[in-house]
Amino acid sequence: MKTTKIVIALGAAAALGVAVLPLASYADNNYTATTNITVSINSTFSITATESVTATATNNGPVVDMSPVVTVITNNSGGFTLKAKTTHASGPALISGSNTIGAGSPSAGTSAWGMKGGALGTTYTALKTTDTTVLTTSAPTDTSGTSTTFTIGVSASPSQAAGTYAGTITWTGTANS
Repeated sequence: MKTTKIVIALGAAAALGVAVLPLASYADNNYTATTNITVSINSTFSITATESVTATATNNGPVVDMSPVVTVITNNSGGFTLKAKTTHASGPALISGSNTIGAGSPSAGTSAWGMKGGALGTTYTALKTTDTTVLTTSAPTDTSGTSTTFTIGVSASPSQAAGTYAGTITWTGTANS
């Protein structure tokens, strides 16, 4: 009888121990899970420019100025570079029929056209048919962008033929790395 009571007591203790063991084991373990968050924000870049500028030059007269405005908007952290080139098929000239006004540094008494402002400074520069850097920034713009006014100057020599002379400037903006 005494042995039976001991076996029953040990059996009961063992049963309670087994029943408690799994609960104690689960209560001591913490289980975790994580969620990684990834958000991509695309680079934005836009460029606008005054569509056309006009002026009337006088033979042997002063330089006439026109002022196109170029606006760049970007969220690129490195800023942007703005380049300009003339894109007329006949080269860097203003053309009226077979007559031209070449790219150069305009001044009274000469026939020439050039651009200044931005990285070009305050002296007229002859635009080429290849890109010329005209502005560089190192930070993103605000939501209204960075607007830069350039000056295009034209002068006509005493013998410059009458006509309406035209050319095109192509502005190219790129995000800096």
